[in-house]
Amino acid sequence: MTNPHELVEIARFSSRLEAESIGHALDQYGIAFVVRSDDVGIFGPGMTGWSPQGASLWVAAHKVDEVRELISCVAAPLEELDSEEEGAGAEEPSEP
Repeated sequence: MTNPHELVEIARFSSRLEAESIGHALDQYGIAFVVRSDDVGIFGPGMTGWSPQGASLWVAAHKVDEVRELISCVAAPLEELDSEEEGAGAEEPSEP
């Protein structure tokens, strides 16, 4: 049985604003969320632009399947993102 308090990273975004927007769209379904980001720095907590570290959206483990379905039109599954990052730069150059 899944721990109801366990959080799972469900998506990554380039800014806190994007992550918060998607998270608040989950409000209408009664799904709680947490946004994690290291964006508080020289621009302060009100900075809503792009962040080098990005922002991640976390939800309760027992809601993962439901949330994946709900956000599938705006966020790629993390498995796809992770495989793209691993393969970046690893391709052989094509011959002319």
